[in-house]
Amino acid sequence: MEQPEMLENVSRELWMRIWSRDEDITESQSILAAAEKAGMATEQAQKFLGKMTTAQVKDKLKETTEAACKYGAFGLPFTVAHVDGKTHMFFGSDRMELLAYLLGKFKFPFS
Repeated sequence: MEQPEMLENVSRELWMRIWSRDEDITESQSILAAAEKAGMATEQAQKFLGKMTTAQVKDKLKETTEAACKYGAFGLPFTVAHVDGKTHMFFGSDRMELLAYLLGKFKFPFS
């Protein structure tokens, strides 16, 4: 993976665009805007965008999609977490609090 330090920021921006602001994430300009807002250089974002049509990226997408189907994914967002030797699956953007709690990053109840 190139530039793994950008993965979280770009992923968060794409997540916010689609699940919080109902903005597009399918068009090239939308992806570039998300990457730039996350702090990635325009040239680097364009380079990565250009790789989307390569066989390597398409094969990885097929592999990841097949793995998601084996877990029982039926829609998005579908998240798989491996914690303490167990597999946990979450469906829906309204399940992030449960995922955060599982990871010890979110404390219930609110006080």
